Amino acid sequence: MNNLVDYVPLLHKLWSGVKNNLKYLAMPIMYLAIIVSVVPSPKTVVNIADDKRLSSYNTVILDKNAKIDYILNKYDLSKSEFSILCGIVLSEADDTYEDAYAVINTIYNRTHSKNWVRSVDNKFGKGKGMNLYYQAISPNQFTVYASGTYKRHMNEVDSAGYEAIIDFLYTENIMHNYLSFRSHSIKVNGSESFSKKGNNYFNTITEENRI
Repeated sequence: MNNLVDYVPLLHKLWSGVKNNLKYLAMPIMYLAIIVSVVPSPKTVVNIADDKRLSSYNTVILDKNAKIDYILNKYDLSKSEFSILCGIVLSEADDTYEDAYAVINTIYNRTHSKNWVRSVDNKFGKGKGMNLYYQAISPNQFTVYASGTYKRHMNEVDSAGYEAIIDFLYTENIMHNYLSFRSHSIKVNGSESFSKKGNNYFNTITEENRI
């Protein structure tokens, strides 16, 4: 008992020190609580169209269907047009993620080229040249559309190439600035490929030609 009594002054001193520092701990704890309540879980799925607080679609994580809904709205595409666009891209690309990404990037670049936009506008009407779908189905551009072979690839929604299309259109992370490509077997001086058997990309968009 005497030994315990000897510790009482020490315990009292320790408690006084903790009590005096509580005021310094209160503010950090409050800030931590606020952060935890505001930051969403990494697995949270947010429909961007319904969340007006978001300034950028890159701030949230969406599942595939939500990304597609965003893409349809952003690029003014119907589900049918998006399906045809994907079929064309997958037909023109090899079996890799990288080449499919490069093909859709090429079509996207055309929607930002004055010359390509003017050409498609003349064929389909004013404003159509800035639409991915009309660039993809424009006459004399992609033989897979004219021949109908693109239809074989329209339902490959689990392929790496399909993921590449969604990733590019959702993020718009540009891989290249080329406007044209030829198949792997056709060599073009100064061209670049992005996969072992992928297309050869060339004809860079100039700043003067960029919309």
